[in-house]
Amino acid sequence: MDPARRKRLHYLLLASALVLSSYVHVWNPAGFPDIFFDEGVYMRRAVNMIETGSPQEGGFYDHPYWGQMVLAGVLWAAGLPEAAEQDLELTYMVPRVLMGALAVLDTLLIYKITEKRFGRRAAAVAAILFAVMPVTWMLRRILLDTILLPFMLASVLLAMHSGGRRHGRLLVAGSAALLGLAIFTKVTAVTMIPVVGYLVYSARGGRPLLGWLGPVLAIPMAWPAAALALGQLDSWMRDVLWQAGRGSGGMIQVVESLFRMDPVSASIAAASLAFAAYRRDAFLLLWSVPFLVFVGSVGFLQYFHFVLVFPAACAAAGLAADCCLGRIRDRIRDPALVAAVAAAAVFGGISSGLLVSEDLTAGQFRVMGMLGENLDGGATLLAGPVYSWVASDVLGLGGVPPDYSVVLFEPAPAGDLVLVADPHFVLDIPRGQSLADLYDGLERVALVEHPIIRDTGAFPYGSLSHMGEGREIEIRDSRGEAWASP
Repeated sequence: MDPARRKRLHYLLLASALVLSSYVHVWNPAGFPDIFFDEGVYMRRAVNMIETGSPQEGGFYDHPYWGQMVLAGVLWAAGLPEAAEQDLELTYMVPRVLMGALAVLDTLLIYKITEKRFGRRAAAVAAILFAVMPVTWMLRRILLDTILLPFMLASVLLAMHSGGRRHGRLLVAGSAALLGLAIFTKVTAVTMIPVVGYLVYSARGGRPLLGWLGPVLAIPMAWPAAALALGQLDSWMRDVLWQAGRGSGGMIQVVESLFRMDPVSASIAAASLAFAAYRRDAFLLLWSVPFLVFVGSVGFLQYFHFVLVFPAACAAAGLAADCCLGRIRDRIRDPALVAAVAAAAVFGGISSGLLVSEDLTAGQFRVMGMLGENLDGGATLLAGPVYSWVASDVLGLGGVPPDYSVVLFEPAPAGDLVLVADPHFVLDIPRGQSLADLYDGLERVALVEHPIIRDTGAFPYGSLSHMGEGREIEIRDSRGEAWASP
């Protein structure tokens, strides 16, 4: 194939990856996946910033500020939370559309990174895998990992292009600023310092590397500096250590969860990273190994934390595919590439399409509607952050605590109480007797059920086993009166 036609072919493959990524990550944003506890936390903090102008909510420090600053800017531009008063689905649909758009941008950045490092054939495979494989559904959640990923990838790409004489210093500065913002979103991004530093050093040498390191470390230092200015540095240190050391399932259990969710994607990722280790590819190893060491050493780990290493796994898969394609005759190499990309697109597109078409949030939005229908300010609502910020900032209910866990640290509010006992609340009951007493002391007045009807043991529905927050939600009320359903 002549160079011009080959170039057009790769543009077509990239466009196909971006179109499929748009479908997989933006389709049905309000319905899939279920609304996770942490999504409510970040939405509450973003709305708090819109209302107060401060990125710090209360006196608890667990993550830096850039995530809620980005989210607050988008919500403000979309007119939220006021715009959601007539349609409660907008509360989570708008930010999830943003998450989907960021995932599409990630797909483009992964293509460009892999193209620069390993060539266009590898880039086409890497981009299509990231675009369509079912495990990337977690990029649809409103999480800091999703927000920081494009900043991190853009930092890598700029560092790769910083070797030229023209604009080299500017690209180094841009790479540093972007990685600094990624760390200012979530500290886990600090694991990218080795690989981006390696790229800068390879392109520019030692002195520019020192200049690059300054902004990378200085930007996230705004977080403890803000705590110091508020006289809360001791609280900052205590909370950061608690966040890093709190218990979780551990590395082995989380990896097992990933294989149960999507055994195909997990197997491809594991085999591809093993291939990168066999090839001793410094770029891929410096990307993945520091991250794996970091998450394996901290006390708290969840499946979506592996989002940061997904691009490296896709690039490694692209490298492996390119090595295989390089062993066949040139005349059939491009058709073989098209066949491989098409097979991945069809398999991943159908699998992901089946998954993202599920409606898992109907029960959660129904509960929000019931809160607006039945509460008039005569009782104090205790609910998780998925519901508390909606009740306070969209439905206009007063005196809503940010989280039901306030009863663990202070007496329950006096007067009538209403509790939204969703599956996350039930999971949290062992945290303290106060939660059990709260639950037992109230009478069930409504039960909203929205069960998952798919076989979670069958591909591609394994991920649904991690989406139970909307399956069964109780509303309990001290007044004991049955609630009307909207």
